[in-house]
Amino acid sequence: MLTLVTNPIGTAASKMFAAFQKCEIVFKREDIAIIDIEAGTGGAKVNHAGDLTSLLVAGDVIYIYSEGVNYTYNGVFEILAIVAGEITLNTPYIESATGGYANYLKNYFVELQCVNSTLSDVNLLPFSLESDGDAAGNITFDVSIVGELLTQRGEISQGVISNSENEFEIKYREVYDGSANGFTLVDSKLFIIMFAIDTPTEDTILNQLDEPILVLGYEGAIVVAKKAMGAGSSVEMPYNELDINKEVITSGTLGQLSAEVNGFYIWKWLKTASVNSSTKYIEFNFKVNGIYDFATPDFAYPDFLTQ
Repeated sequence: MLTLVTNPIGTAASKMFAAFQKCEIVFKREDIAIIDIEAGTGGAKVNHAGDLTSLLVAGDVIYIYSEGVNYTYNGVFEILAIVAGEITLNTPYIESATGGYANYLKNYFVELQCVNSTLSDVNLLPFSLESDGDAAGNITFDVSIVGELLTQRGEISQGVISNSENEFEIKYREVYDGSANGFTLVDSKLFIIMFAIDTPTEDTILNQLDEPILVLGYEGAIVVAKKAMGAGSSVEMPYNELDINKEVITSGTLGQLSAEVNGFYIWKWLKTASVNSSTKYIEFNFKVNGIYDFATPDFAYPDFLTQ
């Protein structure tokens, strides 16, 4: 049995997680419940429900956890003998114990997939994430890596983050010898993993370089963190192409975004974008449209050197 122990999205009001912070999904694996442990012939005898004789033989190893009054059986043990409902361990009997669990499945791991939020059978990653955890059955995935992997694949698209492909759901399944398990969604809520600095201020372009370099053919993004501005408002990212003298050659926009909700916004400079042959700089001009009478945009106007 696999139990979801920690679900970072849970009942959180915000579904956004910073990619530079851990966002861990934790599972607990318990293959079969132990009834008790008592003295056996040649070693401690584990009583359990069911029959494992078709899966295990003497000489195999099994993880056992069962608590006694003064001693806890906690470790990987060799099987000395096995019959239906009983496994004798090749370890001395210390004292009786009650309850607990055993992990015996062979070639076991948990497979995790990042899936499209509307098409849960579409894996957004070129591969699955896999972990067999530790011997005790503790399995941890840090899903913040998904945001980085999606960025590398160019899945972040222009627009409000909640409408982009950076949203995803996580599904998982157990895999082991003889398994044919289907996937289960971790939660019906979406994960949103994104990049941001620790203390963004409202309506501020987050640039960590004095003169960020925009190299055509490589992806670049501009991120804005803002508070809600009210119905009918929007934010926009127009830009100017400048010559060597920083005179405007032509103007365009990376798009307009609804500003009725709190959150992070990403404009992406597309790989397929092109500029005029005489363009040496690109100037981005953050713009607010509509109702906005209670705050002033805080925005530096950097020139992006093109190469």
